[in-house]
Amino acid sequence: MVAATADMPGGPGGSGYPVHLTIDRNQTINRLWGIPFFGLLVRWILLIPHWLILGVLGFLGALSVLISWIPVLFLGRMPAMLFDLYAMTYRWAVRVVAYAVLMTDAYPPFSLSTPYGVDLIVEPRSSINRLWGIPWFGLLIREIALIPQLIVLFFLGIAVYVVMLVVWIPVLVNGRFPQVGYDLFGGYLRMTSRVSLWLLLMPMPYPPFGPSE
Repeated sequence: MVAATADMPGGPGGSGYPVHLTIDRNQTINRLWGIPFFGLLVRWILLIPHWLILGVLGFLGALSVLISWIPVLFLGRMPAMLFDLYAMTYRWAVRVVAYAVLMTDAYPPFSLSTPYGVDLIVEPRSSINRLWGIPWFGLLIREIALIPQLIVLFFLGIAVYVVMLVVWIPVLVNGRFPQVGYDLFGGYLRMTSRVSLWLLLMPMPYPPFGPSE
């Protein structure tokens, strides 16, 4: 059961945004994963099947961008099939990345119906302003509108990289992922997912600015 969530809609401190991250902050992690470099290396190797799946999902998502604007322009809706594809891709990616950086102990399942310690929830919505479906123009405007978010993500990514150099220490010593790590890494995963999904014409409001809830 997922507890101590970092971002829950309508909950204490929650934003109510339709894309939110849940984190079990009370889980323990086998200390062996904290062996410098070795633990991370082994995890990345074990994740090869998941990297392959994400590659296929990413390829399908890239192809879908060529036609996703059509139903938006003519119907003002995002087809359920494309919505599910994008939501599944980023939910899968969040679980895999969380395992890769030691945020959770359990190996990510191959079924998204299985609960997991770090998870991304994308609430189903379909209607969207048809103007976003104007070929290339809609995507271009969204890219421009996201520039401030991308700048924040750039510097946040640098911070994540720096913390990655030392995050293994509390895992090795205490068998726990540090709370500051959950805040930083969780914020990065949350913000990246929201920005990416909005750019893909997903029917949701402009993402909240910054990595906070």
